[in-house]
Amino acid sequence: MKVTNLIVYSLLLVVAIVFLLPIFYSLLTSFKTEQEIFSKTFTFFPHNPSLINYDYVFKRGIQYLTYYKNSLIITVVGVILTTILSSVGGYAFARLPFKGRESIMLFMLFIITFPLAVLLIPIYIMEFKLNILNTNIGLILPNVASLLPFATFIMRGIFRSIPKELEDSAEIDGCSVFMTWFRVMLPLARNGIIIIIVYSFYMIWGEYTLAVTLATQEQAMPLSVALTLLRGEGWNFGVLGAVIILSIIPPIAIFLAFQKYLSSGIIRGAIKG
Repeated sequence: MKVTNLIVYSLLLVVAIVFLLPIFYSLLTSFKTEQEIFSKTFTFFPHNPSLINYDYVFKRGIQYLTYYKNSLIITVVGVILTTILSSVGGYAFARLPFKGRESIMLFMLFIITFPLAVLLIPIYIMEFKLNILNTNIGLILPNVASLLPFATFIMRGIFRSIPKELEDSAEIDGCSVFMTWFRVMLPLARNGIIIIIVYSFYMIWGEYTLAVTLATQEQAMPLSVALTLLRGEGWNFGVLGAVIILSIIPPIAIFLAFQKYLSSGIIRGAIKG
């Protein structure tokens, strides 16, 4: 048993290093000067740490804050919509009997298998006709639509794991379907809601494919697309590293705030889904 644990922990350590190494290197690069980055001698740690790259970013404060604001608006509104719609849909698929319930759920999950690139042209044409290209709503709606099938599936599993007796008691007390969902079931599905919040925040905040296609004007760009604009005459990897570090702070903060709820919620949703 101890040998098995050692192997598992070793593998987890390797995986953690693989994922964290690029972030750590970006952090170190953000403190290097351009001369050190492009020198013939490779250096992992900066010889003379400098804040010049962060200074460059904040000197372009107006543009940077615009990109940051766009990302925050798109992400926060997208997370709220995804959470509300998936919790409503998940409850309906878990508890409300209607014809074709399982078939509709399977069809929604089938949609996830479609590559996003296949859907870009139809989405672009629809947004062009609706005149919502280069707007926040034009990025919020497709992001929510792409996340809803999986989010609904997770919430469906969470609601199925809640004892039906609690729902029956609420109905006996005179609660409507909506009030049963809102007052009884929703508080008990807290772990699932937190999973959806973290998952959707992470996916929308770092989304690039939709953003680079639907937000071509600089004032409408989220941070994920505008990263390439925050540079000097050529590629300044120090500046890029500084912006990357600043851009990953919100998702890391969200994850750390809710991490203790994630494991149990994911397991419950997977088992009952």
